[in-house]
This record gives sequence, C-alpha cells and structure tokens, in this order.
Amino acid sequence: MKLFLGAINGNYLRNITENAAKDTEEVLAAVAYATDNSLLFDWCIKHDIPLKFYGRLDPQVAVNTNVLSKFLNRKSAKFTCKLVKNHHAKVIWWRGYGIYVGSANLTDSAWNRNVEAGFFIKELDIDDKLASDILQMFSVLDKNATPLTQELFDLMVKRQKDLASKKADDKAFWDDSSVNNWSGLVTTSPIKAKDAQRDSFLAEWFSTLQILRDISSQVILPENRPTWITDEAPSGAQADQFLHAFYYQKTFEEQKARYLDFFDRNKSNPDKARADALRWWAGLKAAPQGEDVMLNTTAPFLRNALAQENLAGLKYDDFREVCSAVHSIKDYARRVRNNSVGLPSIGAAYNIPEKVAALSNTIWEQRTEAGLNVKEVLSYIFYGGKQDELPNRLWQAINDPKFKIDGLGISALGELVGWALPDIYPPRNGRTSKALKALGYDVTVHVQ
Repeated sequence: MKLFLGAINGNYLRNITENAAKDTEEVLAAVAYATDNSLLFDWCIKHDIPLKFYGRLDPQVAVNTNVLSKFLNRKSAKFTCKLVKNHHAKVIWWRGYGIYVGSANLTDSAWNRNVEAGFFIKELDIDDKLASDILQMFSVLDKNATPLTQELFDLMVKRQKDLASKKADDKAFWDDSSVNNWSGLVTTSPIKAKDAQRDSFLAEWFSTLQILRDISSQVILPENRPTWITDEAPSGAQADQFLHAFYYQKTFEEQKARYLDFFDRNKSNPDKARADALRWWAGLKAAPQGEDVMLNTTAPFLRNALAQENLAGLKYDDFREVCSAVHSIKDYARRVRNNSVGLPSIGAAYNIPEKVAALSNTIWEQRTEAGLNVKEVLSYIFYGGKQDELPNRLWQAINDPKFKIDGLGISALGELVGWALPDIYPPRNGRTSKALKALGYDVTVHVQ
C-alpha cells in the first residue's frame, strides 16, 4: 500500500498511469467531479483500455461538458459514462494493476496542485473482501445511474449556460425526464449490509454456475469432445479445460488478454459464440496447453486427494502437490510478495515451484480465528452440510474470520471446489470468468 499526497511526498496519481498500461485489463472509475480528459480518459483511449466511468449527476455540472462530449462522440461500448446523483466517491481501479481510493477528482488541480490524500493498493494486495466491497459499490452506482445520452448532454449544456446567466432552475433540472433523480442510500445496519452483499454474491455465483453447467452438458457430447480426452473425464473438468484453452488461445494479443473486446463482440449472442468455440475445441488434434494432462492425470489426482474420505488424512507433501496443480494458486504464488510467504528478498527471483512451496506451507501452517486448519476449512466447504448450500459455505470461507485462510481467495476456493466435486460444481477461477466474459456472458471477474 502506498500513500499518495502529491507534492508533499512526491507520489502523484500520474505516476500510476505512467506504469499501469501493460497490466491493466480495464478501468473502473467512480470519481464525482471531472473536468480534464487528459488525466485518465485520453490515456484509456491511447492504450485501448476499456473504461467505465461514473461521475456525479449534479445541477452544478460536476462533470464538464467537454468530458461528456468526449464519451458521446466516441460512440464506443468500451468507453462508457454514467452520472449518479448523491455520488461523491473518488475511486479508480486499474484492474490487473491496482486501485486508488482517496480524495482526488479528475481535475488538473486535484492531480497536480491541491492537497489531496489517498491510498494506492497493488492488485496482488487486494483481498477478496476489499474487492467485493468495491465491486458492490460500482454495482450500486450502475443500478442508480443515468446513462449518458444526447438528451442528457443537451440538458447539461443548457444547464451550464443557465448557470452562467444566473437563470438556473434546480427543480426544472431534476424534473427533466432524462435524469434519474435517485434519493441516495438508506442508512442500514452492518448486519443488513453484509446480508445484502452475501445475497448479491450468491445470486451472481449461482447464475454463473448454471452457465458452467450448461457448458458442461455440451462439452461432453461426442461431437464436441476432442479425441485426446478420455471418457472418464468429468463434465465439469472438461468445461474448465475448454474455457482454459479458449482463453489462452483465442483472447490474447501479444501479452494482454482482450477478453473485454470479445465480450463486446459476443454479448448479443453468447450461444453462437459458445457453439463456434466448441467446434474449434472439438477439432483440436492435440491439447494446446497441457489440457490433456490436466484432464487425464491431474484432475483424477485432485479429486482423490480432496475426496471426503481422504481429506482429513492429507499430508503436507500431498497438499503442496495439490497447490502445484491448481491454476489459481500457482498464479497467485507467482505474484505474491516474497515476505508474505516467508521468503527473504535476496535480490534473485524465485521460480514458480519455489513460490508455490512457500505459499502452500504458509497456508498449511495457518489457523483461522476458530482454530481451524486448511483441511478442516476445505472439509467444511465441500462436505459440511447440504450440497446445494455449498456456495453459502464458500461465502463464509471468504468473509468470516472463523473460516478464512489467507492466501485462499475466491478463485482458489472456487477452483478447489470444482476439482473435488466436478460433476456438481465445475471449477471456477478468475480465468474461468474471463473466458466466460469473452464468450459474451456478463459474469463477475473476481480478484484472487
């Protein structure tokens, strides 16, 4: 975490944009006031990075008309602007790089001259709880927003003129049919807020689960299955590896996944995109990136290791092998800070097996607030109640300190669930969600 105080400590917001382009997949910006296109909007256009911007809907024209015209003239689904009454946040998430939460608006004075204060958190340090809260905020803004239309733009131009001539009528502004006169948030208790977050998570999780189950039912059909997959491979595991291959083979341009470009192309007809991708998958004469090994060798090992009768007796060496076989855990191990998994920063880079071993040992040695070890937490998630209530237990493992193990985020747990119970809960991690997004499904891409 880094504190940004501008000239006071030499950390300027422009330092982020100077370094973020390579890793940023999209930008989510909730910034109340915006007057300068050059600070963020032009940067997104220059680097072809999708942007969703939420500004303040205000009779004082909090988002300048020159900014609104930039979005309107762009006419791009990748570059959207919405305005929200009672919105005063200043949050910018360069997804894949990191997130800023502070006081700075999108104005030249805020970025270069004012006394502003905020924190920047690198992507690998964003935990599931923080990510969930921020995504929930964007969901609330989106639900209550007024999309930028020609009518809204014309209203803002007129309003700007009325303010200059001192003829502004606030009632007429809010009565205009082009604006959503949202009354704002209602004060609620922390318990109710957590319940709302849980309900939102579960609704999205079950919705995405059904998409994965639909794909599972299609990918096992003889006409859709490559010859190098055995008959014994579970349908959920096949769906996972189909999505794995599609994501890495189809959405990448050089080193960056353009899954949001695919989403814009396919969102009007995900069924066709899925059918086209399945035809491509079925025609593969060989596994492009080791999917055959994953399905025919690794998946059976994981299923056996995580089976109810074997999990309690799992030894550390086997657990480390489990971690080495799970995509999301390996990916997180690659990015995790050395000192957070007990590795000294010695100048030389550690390889992925070394990082996975350190992360798996850190997880193995942990205890939750209730004293549970990782085997007990996984056993509770997989087998600790009715099968159809498993997503509720998954939510607990992410959010409740009694069950939470640091280093096992939503992607790792969602994937582990899938390898333990692939016929019922197909594996789901961040890469799975990005592949579904590329096929045109409007799913949430979680962080870890």
